[in-house]
Amino acid sequence: MPIRRTPGTLLLASITASILFVGIYAATRRGMATPAGVPAAPAANRREAAIVFTSRTEPASLQPEAPESEPYREPVRVPWAAREGRLRVLEDGRMRELTWDRPLADGSTIIDVMSPSVSLDGTRVLFAGRTDRNDRWRIFQVRPDGSGLERLTGGPDDPGCVAVPPLRFRADGSRIPDDERRRRDFDDVDPADLGPNGFAFASSRMPDLGRDHSRRATQIWAWAPDAAAPTPLTGNRNNDRWPVLLPSNQVLFSLWSRNREAVRADLEGVEPVSMGGEHLTRPADNWMGAMVMTNGAQLAYAVKSREPVWRPRPLFNGRIAFMTAPSPGSPTRLAQADHGYIRTAPSSLAAGEDLPYEGGARLDLGPECDEEGRRLNASCPTPAPGHRVLFAASPVGASPSETGIYEVADDWTSGTAAPRRLFDDPAFVDAEPAAVYPRRLASETRKMTPPSDIHEKPRSFPLVNGEIYEGPMGYVENLAINLPIRNPIPWHDRSGAAKVDPRVNPLISPPPNVASVAAYAAGRDRFDDPVKLRVPGKWEKVAVMPMADNKALRGWIPSDPLRPMVLVGQDAEGKVARWSGKPSAGRPSRSYFAYAGDHYSGVRQDGYHYCNGCHTGHTFVVVDPTERADDSKDRGSPAR
Repeated sequence: MPIRRTPGTLLLASITASILFVGIYAATRRGMATPAGVPAAPAANRREAAIVFTSRTEPASLQPEAPESEPYREPVRVPWAAREGRLRVLEDGRMRELTWDRPLADGSTIIDVMSPSVSLDGTRVLFAGRTDRNDRWRIFQVRPDGSGLERLTGGPDDPGCVAVPPLRFRADGSRIPDDERRRRDFDDVDPADLGPNGFAFASSRMPDLGRDHSRRATQIWAWAPDAAAPTPLTGNRNNDRWPVLLPSNQVLFSLWSRNREAVRADLEGVEPVSMGGEHLTRPADNWMGAMVMTNGAQLAYAVKSREPVWRPRPLFNGRIAFMTAPSPGSPTRLAQADHGYIRTAPSSLAAGEDLPYEGGARLDLGPECDEEGRRLNASCPTPAPGHRVLFAASPVGASPSETGIYEVADDWTSGTAAPRRLFDDPAFVDAEPAAVYPRRLASETRKMTPPSDIHEKPRSFPLVNGEIYEGPMGYVENLAINLPIRNPIPWHDRSGAAKVDPRVNPLISPPPNVASVAAYAAGRDRFDDPVKLRVPGKWEKVAVMPMADNKALRGWIPSDPLRPMVLVGQDAEGKVARWSGKPSAGRPSRSYFAYAGDHYSGVRQDGYHYCNGCHTGHTFVVVDPTERADDSKDRGSPAR
C-alpha cells in the first residue's frame, strides 16, 4: 500500500530518503525547480507507464462549466484558475516537475496548468497553461522528460476571437481597443492530439454568454498543422469540454446540453421559454457524452444518461468512462457505459416523460470506497494499459488538498478490487492523470468532398422572413428521416445473445409524419455596440426545407458561426411534428417531437453536414471506442 505524506508525519523507507525529499520539497515551495529524477517518496508506486498529472492549489479544474462572468473591467476572473499549478510526471517510482520554473522562449514561466493529455505517439504532453496571474489560458506542449516546452496557441500570429469579446474597460475606466480584446480575451483549454490533423481543444474564441446566464461559451476547435487559425467543430452556446480522439477517429467530448428553447403548446414552432407562454417540452440542462467527426461533418451522441457525463474517455474494455454525480449534491463518482447508452432527451420528449428503456446498453458506477473503506469523491478517469483506470480522488469530507492519484481495474461488474492510491502531495490537489503510452487508431480520417463539387449551390434563396439570402451557405443531408434508426444501438448482452434489434423493434420510434424541416438560428450575443455592454442574440426561424421523396432532406442553409442552427421537423400543416411510440414488451408509449434541441449545430461555410433521422435523442453512429496501445515509436507528428 502506498504511504501518504501528511502535514505532521512522513513515513519513509529510510531516514536518508526522508531528508532528501523533504529538503527538495521545501526548495520547490520557495520557487526552485525540482531536479529531474527526484524520488517521489513512498507516495508514488513504480508503474509500467509514466503518468502525467496536475498539482494545483485549488480544485478549480474539477468544475465543468465556466463561472458566471463578472463586470467588464480588468482584471477579470480567469475561469478554472488556481493560485499555483504544476505539471508533473510519475515514472519508475520518481516524480519530476515538467513546467515549474522552466523558462519559455520569451523568458516567461508557467504558473498554472490544467487538463493535460498525451500525444498519439506518446512523446508529447499537451496542456493548458498560464504565465501570469491575470493571463488567460493557452495551449502548450512539453516532452515527458521536461524538454521541448513551447506555446501552441496565443502567439503573435494567433488571430484570437472571431468576433469582439465582452471585455471592455481597463482598471482606470478606459476602453480596451477591439483588436486587442480579440487577441487577448479568450481561453484555450483541454487539448487533445489529432495526429497529422493537428490538435483539438475547447475554447471561448466564439464570444457568447449563452441565454439566461452569463457564462462564457466554449466549443471544440481544431487547429490543422499548416492552418493560420483554428476552426470550430461544434457550435454550442454553453460549454463543450474535454475532447479526446477515439481510435475510430471521432472526437469524443462533454457537451453541456442547455438549450433554453421548447416546443410551443400550439405546435406552431419552437421558442425560448423566457418568452413566457405554455410549452409541451422542457428545455435541456444536462451534460452528455457526444462526438464529432474530425472534419465537423457529423455530430452524434455517445452517452446520454440522466446523470451528467463529464470527462468521457475510451477504455481498453471497449466502454466509455466518465466522471458523474449520481444525484445533485452527492459525491462525484466514476462511471462507465456502453457506447450508445441513452436514457434522456428532454427537448424531444413530452414534458415529464422519459425514454422507456436503454436498448440493452448498460451503465455501471465505479468503486465507492478506497482500500481503507473510506467513501471517495472520484473524478478525472482515464485509461491506462493493462485494463486499468487512473483517476483522482479524495475521501468524502476531506480537504481538497487530500486529492491524490489512484488506479483501479476497468472491470466494475462484480468483485472489483478497491482502488489503490499512487501519489498524493498534501500541499496540492493532485488530479487529471494521463498515462504516457503510444495509441493506435483503428481507421484513417475520411476527407469529405466539398458539397459544392457534387450539389449545385444556389446563388441565393428566400428566408422565412421574406428576405433574399446571398451569404455563406452549408449543405445539410439526412437520408433516413422517417425510418427506424439504421445504426444498431448495442442490443447484445455479454454472452452475445440478442436482446433488442432496433431494425425490428426500434429503441426510439421514428416519426411517421415529417414533411419538411425548419432551421432556426440561435444568434450569439454581441459586444460591439457603443452603448450596450451585451446585445442578446436573436432567435429566428430562417429556412424551411421540404422533404425529397417523402424520406430525405437535402439542401443549403445559411452558414454563420455567430448564428448556430437548430433543426425542427414539421408536419404537412407546418407545425412541429408530434407522434406516439407503440407500447411493446412492457415498455409504455411515449409522446415524441421532431426537435433536435439537445444541442446547437455549427454550419460550416461550404461544409457538408449529415444527421440521422428526426429521432428522439440524437444522431447515433456506430463506432468502436475500444482504446488501443501501439508499441511503434514513429506514429506522431508535431502538433502544429
